[in-house]
Amino acid sequence: MHAQNIEDIKNDSRYYCAEGSGTTLEEAESNALAQISRQIAVSISTQSQETDRGERNSDGSVSSSYIQEGSVASYSFASLQNVRMTVLKGEPNAKVFRWVAKTEVDKMFEERKKKILDFVATGKVAEENLQIDDALRNYYWAFMLAKVNRDAVYADFNGKPSNCLTFLPLKIKSVLSRIKVSLVDCAGDGFRYLARMRFTYNDRDVASLQLRYFDGQSFIGPLIVRDGEGELDLVSLPVDNKIGIRYEYSFRKEAENLDAELRAIFDKSTVLPIENALVEVPVKVNQKQKSIKPDKKFEEGVTASVSAEYADIQPEKVGMRKRIPVTTVQNNEDYLSVLQNVENAIKTGSPQDVYSSFTTEGYKMFETLINKTGKVSVVGKQNYEFIEANGQILGRFCKVKIRFKNGQTFMDNIVFRFNKESGKIQSIAFALTKKAEDDIFNAASSWTEISRYTILQFMEDYQTAYALKRLDYIEKIFSDDALIITGTVLTSVSSPEIEGTQINLKRDNIRYTKQSKQQYLAKLRRHFNEREYIHLIFEHNVTQMINAPRLPVGTAFAIQINQIYNSPVYSDKGFLTLVLDASKKLPLIHIRMWQPEKSDMLSLSEFINELEF
Repeated sequence: MHAQNIEDIKNDSRYYCAEGSGTTLEEAESNALAQISRQIAVSISTQSQETDRGERNSDGSVSSSYIQEGSVASYSFASLQNVRMTVLKGEPNAKVFRWVAKTEVDKMFEERKKKILDFVATGKVAEENLQIDDALRNYYWAFMLAKVNRDAVYADFNGKPSNCLTFLPLKIKSVLSRIKVSLVDCAGDGFRYLARMRFTYNDRDVASLQLRYFDGQSFIGPLIVRDGEGELDLVSLPVDNKIGIRYEYSFRKEAENLDAELRAIFDKSTVLPIENALVEVPVKVNQKQKSIKPDKKFEEGVTASVSAEYADIQPEKVGMRKRIPVTTVQNNEDYLSVLQNVENAIKTGSPQDVYSSFTTEGYKMFETLINKTGKVSVVGKQNYEFIEANGQILGRFCKVKIRFKNGQTFMDNIVFRFNKESGKIQSIAFALTKKAEDDIFNAASSWTEISRYTILQFMEDYQTAYALKRLDYIEKIFSDDALIITGTVLTSVSSPEIEGTQINLKRDNIRYTKQSKQQYLAKLRRHFNEREYIHLIFEHNVTQMINAPRLPVGTAFAIQINQIYNSPVYSDKGFLTLVLDASKKLPLIHIRMWQPEKSDMLSLSEFINELEF
């Protein structure tokens, strides 16, 4: 670029620009970008911003109040695109000139507004589905983005437009105030106490919730509550006859993994503390007997504190789940006896004690669960149901808690699948959530029972394969020519390179990369070796029987399912889309696509139209 062109840009009010210097080109680039970011922030802070005074309207609604001036700091431009550059002097002592059109800044804020509204919409759906951790996560992330947005963003809550910046903190507090927790029972030996808790939202069992709790020494966790139940592992009797619980709401680690904007905001911005995220559950402590029992005064449960400023905020209407009835096995005494012995083996950590109750493959899975998958313990008294499906007897569910070295704890339900002829357990699986199972069964209501259970069992096996690190199984369920696609949100900051070939699926903000089966398995092998655990949770989903010329008629299925991925070093959430050939005993994956949860991701119908099967 000629010097005259640079001067023209400097004098053109349509651009932000700066010269940056540094020992290396990278330092010079960063220096120039930092200057541009500060220019944008200063320019925005001098503009008149919407001011709301927080007064209560005549209809009782709260008008949010905030003067946004100065809030759009320089660190909030991680998603700024098309910042151009020319090198004025090479290394060492490099010097560069960078510039960006002001229209690009407008686009960035428009995208941020879209993302805020997307998080709010996702949070509302999660609240309706009693996925309270997901609701809190999305509401808080929307608030963090609203803090650094140029303009006020309004979202609809209960038919009224509300300023996200000031309403969302109140909404989060309102959600927390509606969580009720109670002690069900507690078993202890004087050195360790297992407190089984029940968690409800508007008197319905929560589908999912994350929390940390005081175990007598420090707050540990997070513990992921499932279907209203969580078990706390205490190392001493509670002080002051109270068990302290702190609900998770910011999900900072996940945010930093998922989104460059959120990472920058969490890193530099003041994080808003939510006072009523901490709740104390009164209990009866007997020092002589070394026991903990429910306090009858609070047997209905306790909630976080409620303030008048958010007491009138109504929750999202909770959807009623329609469950397809199943046929249970009546003469189940033999199966029940086997599972009671299995429970004892889990409690003692001795899988070999029930070796004769399993087939060779089934025992291998059970042994891996007990010996190589964290600390597994049985939670409470089990209430099994036995179902005949797909030529097997399913023993559902054994409630367990799995705790890992870093304190991460999951509540899970285990399914034991019996061979009808031998009466032995031929496989085990982590059950899907009730929401995921209901979605599959309701979508498949017109299918044969075999098809419904085939899809259900396959998805159970899929998430179990990650938990047990069954690379051999994963290799079997992918066709040799499987199309494996990963979507990555594009940002202006550098992202790690993903092995594979980029493909165009008509989404400007998401990079789609195609990998071969060998590339995917090699990456998965590294992750299995490096990470103590990989835990998948599947939630709401869309399932369809599709027409695929390459596959037999009536055997091709597509499923798009919300996936939550947890590991010690990385966590995220997004949507997993699979195309399956279910014509054989072991379904085969022909297409797998993962994409971040984003409003402009490919829907299942778009996915089917874009790709040829």
